[in-house]
This record gives sequence, structure tokens and C-alpha cells, in this order.
Amino acid sequence: MRLRIELLTLIRLALPVALAQLLTAATGLVDTLMAGRAGVKDLAGVSLGSAIWLTLSIGIMGLFMAVNPIVAQYVGARHYPQIPVFMHQAVRVAIVSTLILYTLLKLHSWYLPGIIADLQVLQVTGDYLDGFSWGVPALVGIFVLRPYSEGLAFTRPHLIASLVSLAINIPANYALIFGHWGAPALGGAGAGWATALSFWAAFSVMAWYSRHHLAYRKASLWCRFHPRVPIELVHLLRVGLPVALTLFVEVSIFSLVALFIGGRPDTEIAANQIAMNVSYLVFTLPLSISVAATIRVGTEIGAGRPLGARRAALAAILLAISAAVINTGILISLSEEIARLYTHDAEVARHAARLLLFAAIFQLADAFVVPTQGALRGYKDTSIPLLLAVLAYWVITLPLGYALGLGDLLTAPKGAEGFWIALVVGLSLSGILMTARLRRISQAHVQIRTVSVPKTPCN
Repeated sequence: MRLRIELLTLIRLALPVALAQLLTAATGLVDTLMAGRAGVKDLAGVSLGSAIWLTLSIGIMGLFMAVNPIVAQYVGARHYPQIPVFMHQAVRVAIVSTLILYTLLKLHSWYLPGIIADLQVLQVTGDYLDGFSWGVPALVGIFVLRPYSEGLAFTRPHLIASLVSLAINIPANYALIFGHWGAPALGGAGAGWATALSFWAAFSVMAWYSRHHLAYRKASLWCRFHPRVPIELVHLLRVGLPVALTLFVEVSIFSLVALFIGGRPDTEIAANQIAMNVSYLVFTLPLSISVAATIRVGTEIGAGRPLGARRAALAAILLAISAAVINTGILISLSEEIARLYTHDAEVARHAARLLLFAAIFQLADAFVVPTQGALRGYKDTSIPLLLAVLAYWVITLPLGYALGLGDLLTAPKGAEGFWIALVVGLSLSGILMTARLRRISQAHVQIRTVSVPKTPCN
């Protein structure tokens, strides 16, 4: 009965997160489709500009992912007054992060010429980043307010913000890319300005919620600004920096795979991109469950209920496995149909359909990796998972992928398929290691609680 209640609680928390992730993906798709209508150079510039800001901001996002479990543990312990104290330290870090990211984007003329050879694409990319850079304060603000809301077990604001963001992004792209409604026709660069506007719209929604909704009343950020508290700054960095590095390790593995197969035939490169894109879309389900697991485990640990935390972690894994079985069945049975949605080229579709079979197996491994990582973050255990991720992805996956994909030591080069085989092996190993770590951490908390709370003597 308790496990069923926990499953329902996780679904209630995870569903808005999953929908928000899909809306975010839809925003990127809108940018790509509209820029493509403006021209090939515009599409290339927008794609490169998006890749650059995503790469530069991924560490900042990972750092503030620590806000979720820290706030959740304070909620569980009913230490509500400490939450705004901690959050105002996070705001200080956010201000510094904003200045760094804004500066890196504005200095694009220093590094873009070394990346982009085509002068027209270079111009579009630079102009896109110039426009986008004005949305950086709002983007970092979302990075802070989203996990703050999640830590309070209130995931709806980010969903509403994502809806508003997409609603702003579409007409803004239409006006600024093509020059409608009196706006200048900026081409692909207009997508950067439109994205900045959509970020400000989303941030405004989340700021309004945090200021006015009753869910934030006990831990309001708006009553007064607390002075600097070094111990809480260290708290954020100690939990958040390993999360940021883990996220970098995981994201970089896919970027490096795309880089390694850059010399393969065009059809293979395109097929790999399709498989990666589909994997990202279905990844929203385990990712949302991971966020919910962080909330529930953090809250239960803060409340001094280690058995409840362990039950929440188990429920998250079971829920992720159920989602993975559904995703796997869809990818296996409809691989060819899904591939043809992306391309009319028969050769590309055939390659993509084969890679989607590996992506299907990928889902089962992800069902253990992602929710266990979320649960471990709920325990504020982030350093060891970083080491496990480095072992699984950089020490095992990359060398194995290179050997299978491009080398001829073990077998004839398999290209993209070889790298996908290595990704499945690496992710499976990560799942085993992360699950073992979660089991050890959860047991340790139960034992600590058992020792620290004496039993009531019998009369």
C-alpha cells in the first residue's frame, strides 16, 4: 500500500517535469524549423549557436541542480527559515555565473573563427549569440527558481513557464526571422533574440509564482535579502560541483561520439543524429522520474525517515523500468516508421532504424542509471557518482566505442553501430554501479537511524 502511494506521488511530481521537458524540446525544434525556412546558412548558424550556448551553460545548470535536494531536505526537517538563507547564497552564485556566461557569449569573435570556416555561417552564429546573450540573466534565473520549486515539491510552475515560453517563441521567431509585423528581418540571428524573449517570459512566470503562490509562503525569497553565509555557499558548491561535472561527463560522451564519426559517410552521420534525437526525446521520462526521486528522497531524509527514502528510491526505479519497457517496445516495433519521419532518404532511414534498436536497449539501462542518480542526489551523495560516471563513460565507453567503431583490433570497424554498442555497455555498467551505490547509501542511513534512535523500553 505504501509503495503504491509512493508511486502515485512520484507520478504526480514527474508528470509536469516531463511535459515541461517536451515543451523545451519543442522550442528547440521550432527554432530549427523556422531558421531552416530562412536558408541553409541560417539553419547552420542557429544550430551552431545553440550548441555553443548549451555547452557553455551545462555546468551552470548542473551546479544549481543541487538546490533541489538541499531545499527538499530542509523541507523534510521543517527548517523553512533556513531555505531563503540558503537560496540567497545561490542567488549570489547565480549573479557571478550570469556575468561569466554573458561575457563568454559576447566574446564569440575570439573563438568562433577557429570553429567556423564559412563566413556567412560565422556571421549568423555571431549575431545569434549577440541576441541570445540578453536572455542569459533570465536563463540562469530559471536554473535557480526551477530546482527551488522542485525542492518544495511544486513542479507545476516550470510547466506553465515552458508553455508561456513556447507561446512567445513561435511568434517572436516569425517576426524577427522573417521581418513580419514591422520587425526587422534578421534571418537566423532573429532566433537568438526570440529565444532571449522566451526565456524572460518563462522567468517572469516562475518569479511571479515564487512571489505570490501559497506553496512558497513558508520559505519565501521576497521578505528580505539575507547576508552572506559562507557555510551555505560551501553547502551549494560541495553538492553542486560534482553534479555539474557528472552532467558534463554524460553530455560530453554523446558529443565525442558525434565528433568521432565525423569522418564516416554522410548517411551514417545523419542516421546517428536521428538516433540521438529520438533518444533525447524518450529520455524525458526517466529524467522527470529522476527529478521526482530527488524531491522525495531528499524530503524523507530531511524528515528523518530513511525507510521512506529507500521506498521512494525503489518506487522511482520501478516506475522508470515500467516507462523503459513501454519505450523499448515502441522503438523496436516502430523503428523504421520513426526513422522515416526524419528523412526521405532510404539509406539514412535504414541506418537510423538499426541504431534505434540499440537506443531501445539503451532505455532499459537508463531505467537504472537516471532514477538512481536522482535518488543519490536526494541523499546529497554526488562525489562518488561522479567517479562512477567517469569510469563508466570515459574509461570504458570511449575506448570501447573507438575500438568497435573505428578500430580494427577487435573486429572490422562498425562505425556508428560500434559506438552505440559501447554506449549500451557503458550505460549498463553505470546502472550496476549506481544501483550498488544507492543500496549502500540507503542501508547506511537506515542503520544510522536505528542506532541513533533508541527503542522504547518495555514496561
